[in-house]
Amino acid sequence: MADMLIHVEQARSMSYLAAMRASEPSRRERRRALAAAKVVVGNACRYVGQEAVQLHGGMGVTDEIAVSHLFRRLTALEMALGDTAHHLEQFVAASAQVEGT
Repeated sequence: MADMLIHVEQARSMSYLAAMRASEPSRRERRRALAAAKVVVGNACRYVGQEAVQLHGGMGVTDEIAVSHLFRRLTALEMALGDTAHHLEQFVAASAQVEGT
């Protein structure tokens, strides 16, 4: 559960950073910060959801408790507007552009 909390706090911090960088004048810096946040949040969604199901054992995949519903929502959130792999590629491309200029 401690690792789950760390993932949640990391995702929250990256979301704050992306929100602060949203007003950057450089489009590349905005894209880079938003892609990084999407990667960290996506990884956190998947990790926390999977661990929550594991913590609940066999009940974690049944419809009787909220964990299975929340895990499905986290999975949908991770896939929304491009999955984590897509945004990781975007981050790498934006980082290469920043280093190249």
